[in-house]
Amino acid sequence: MPEQNVPRVGPEELTQRGLVARRYYLDGRTRIQIAEELGLSRFKVARILEDAVASGMVEIKVHAPESIDIELSRALKDTFGLRMAFAVRTAGEEQGVLWDAVGRVTADLLSEIVTPTDVLGVDCGRTLSRMTTHLDSIATCDVVQLTGMAGAVSSTSAELVRRITELGGGHAWSMYAPLVVADSRTGDALRGSRGIQETLKHHASVTKAVVSIGAWQPGLSQVYDLVSPAEAKELTARGVVAESCALLLDSDGNRVEGLDDRRIGVSEEDLRGIADVVAIVAGEKKLEAVRSVLKSGLVSSLIIDATTAAGLLR
Repeated sequence: MPEQNVPRVGPEELTQRGLVARRYYLDGRTRIQIAEELGLSRFKVARILEDAVASGMVEIKVHAPESIDIELSRALKDTFGLRMAFAVRTAGEEQGVLWDAVGRVTADLLSEIVTPTDVLGVDCGRTLSRMTTHLDSIATCDVVQLTGMAGAVSSTSAELVRRITELGGGHAWSMYAPLVVADSRTGDALRGSRGIQETLKHHASVTKAVVSIGAWQPGLSQVYDLVSPAEAKELTARGVVAESCALLLDSDGNRVEGLDDRRIGVSEEDLRGIADVVAIVAGEKKLEAVRSVLKSGLVSSLIIDATTAAGLLR
């Protein structure tokens, strides 16, 4: 079959095409400015720019950020109706590497989106702890502890609030109490204390929050590790697969009552009232838990390692 004849472009048209492309892509001129300079209509300029790309005279390359998978991030956002979603590329699959990579992106996001008019709410967790080590700057805003203390001293919510306010210079609202206490009487007494009451009242003022996601398994949830083996087993039998801020959830994202009278932390109502709740998570073992939290509607944004993100979309 004979080749179709491709119209040859003469030197005058090539020169004009090159000039228009240079003015637009390199000099930053608008199409109207180029049209006025060269005595052309803006529609002619638009067609010349299209031809410049189609002919290969102009090559457009988009360099994606090394730390974020753009396509996966967009798919997460669209699939789950999230305000923001970031699938973080990692240098390996070791848990420490995952925590560090997700923590770094979380730190960068908080530096970007938190303003002096915001009140920032902070949960606890190992990935959140890594986040604070990468946080170089943050707006001067009040920081409120969302949950009582759990885990290693370096990763309790009180310690994370201290680090952030030390960096930004805002006011810290802390709760020096365990995340889960032994009985309801202790819980009532702690919630009734003046200092904790003040912090609990400020939960309604939080405008942005960052929370962790726990899977209902040993070592994957600080709440799971705080309760007795018998209670953990009973809650498993009742369908618990996930928790965030010690709010227990089943596989469909429904709340499971069980620890509410013994947990010291933000209420479900106050958490749902926060305009932007960013959940962070790392590791495929938490896949079912992430699905549950996304179904619950407790969070509006997600930062997650790329491998687990891909699992969510399968």
